[in-house]
Amino acid sequence: MSTDAGQAADKSDPGPPAVLLTGASGFVGRHLQQRLNADAVGVVTLTRPQHDLLQPATLTRLFQQAGQTIDTVYHLAAYAHVNQAQIKALYATNVDGTANLLNAAIAAGVRRLVYVSSILADPVYDQPRTAYGDAKQRAEALLQAAHAAGDIEVVILRPVNVYGPGMKGNLMTLLRLLDRGLMPPLPRFTRAFSLIGVQDLCQAVVLASQCAVGGKAPVYVLSDGQRYDIKALEQAMRNELGKPQPAWATPKAVFYLGALTLEILGRLLPINNSPGLRSYRALARNYTVDSTASQRDLGYTPQLTFYQALPAIVAALNQAQHPQ
Repeated sequence: MSTDAGQAADKSDPGPPAVLLTGASGFVGRHLQQRLNADAVGVVTLTRPQHDLLQPATLTRLFQQAGQTIDTVYHLAAYAHVNQAQIKALYATNVDGTANLLNAAIAAGVRRLVYVSSILADPVYDQPRTAYGDAKQRAEALLQAAHAAGDIEVVILRPVNVYGPGMKGNLMTLLRLLDRGLMPPLPRFTRAFSLIGVQDLCQAVVLASQCAVGGKAPVYVLSDGQRYDIKALEQAMRNELGKPQPAWATPKAVFYLGALTLEILGRLLPINNSPGLRSYRALARNYTVDSTASQRDLGYTPQLTFYQALPAIVAALNQAQHPQ
């Protein structure tokens, strides 16, 4: 039941309230739209170039032309990790774009905005501080101020790294490199970290549209409740890909030098999402979260672990590399 806001319905019959989804073309957004459609929810999507977070007038028209009353905004659109040359664009989209969407939603009388932020908005999990984490925190501050002022209800979600078919990020980079035989055995890192499946995240996003809120916008940390070890994930990936298990591990110092080299290349060349020190830190640092309170308050129950989702992830990778 998706609607392109450029093709407005008859305004004399607004019909039941709908939701506005930004970032519908992204990894999580595609899965969320599928869930909303399956639940027979009317979905209006922000579609570029006719709707642009950096062009406030297009957002005003988006709400006016929807043809339905927008009850809830699910804000997923964001610039993710980029090279140094694109940091200005990252802040513009993630902070200014969020402010523009917020103002348009308030003007349209939207009841609630659910913001899918990131665990990296919390400086505790983002050391040294990245532009992405800082921008997410700034966007959260804008939304929290609007909620405190009574302009709109806001719920902020901070998921950890998200897995599932079509995923992106460090885990997908690792999987691709393993598939191509380009990744040496990882060092024996001993730190644990948290993840969340895309379907579980979508479940939490939908529940966040109806949860109770008080005078302060709630912030919920989201994970699947498991603790993962990167060497165990590497071994599971190799097994699923049919790759041999090396009996040795790369020394941490050697692996760090490789990451540093890629970091330098990523700063000198226009390479988006280039592996580097950020990827190294993501593998080496402690990254576990406790999402017990979030599960209790939102009422969501994780359904999958990474290991259960891995066959579908690999199948999607194979399909993308070898389309029929």
